[in-house]
Amino acid sequence: MPFCPNCGKTFDQGNAFCPHCGVKILSTVPASSGDLIAEEEFRAFIGKKADHYLSKFQSFFGGANYGFAITWSWSACFLGFIWMLYRKMYLWALLAFFIAFTPVAFPLTMIGWGIVGNYIYFLHARKKIIDYKSRQTQMSMALPLSELGGVNRWVGFVGFIFLLLLLSILVLGVLLIFHFLEYQDFSLPKFIEI
Repeated sequence: MPFCPNCGKTFDQGNAFCPHCGVKILSTVPASSGDLIAEEEFRAFIGKKADHYLSKFQSFFGGANYGFAITWSWSACFLGFIWMLYRKMYLWALLAFFIAFTPVAFPLTMIGWGIVGNYIYFLHARKKIIDYKSRQTQMSMALPLSELGGVNRWVGFVGFIFLLLLLSILVLGVLLIFHFLEYQDFSLPKFIEI
């Protein structure tokens, strides 16, 4: 079943009007075979957290098309590139990884990822489903879509190790600072002025 472009709820294909909000459906037959995505296809792609993400995705439907709306994703905010790897958004994860090592931009991008994370995931899921549907015939897509989407289970372990490594570097850095400050003859280099 396709989504209503106004309210985001599903409707039966062939309806001239949305049964939920009453908006006129311009065309229930898509221009190409993959323009409309059924809720079941999103569910198969997303996996276990489909209800959570579909409720967020409904914010992106309005008017004749979909578009950006402000939503919040705690996992995108605090985990950034680890969440993106977990959700199989590899290019976004690479971008977020490099941004994570820029100290000035990092706090702002955490807020930015929290605001746009759900929309990025919506666009990713939509693109992958449309690409997949354009290559398929009339076979059941539930199993392959779940393999195409879903999550990378190994990312949780790798993310934990990465965060543990960052925490250990931080602790070692603090310990080294205290160690160097204990020396009586310690003085700052001449090019550092206090």
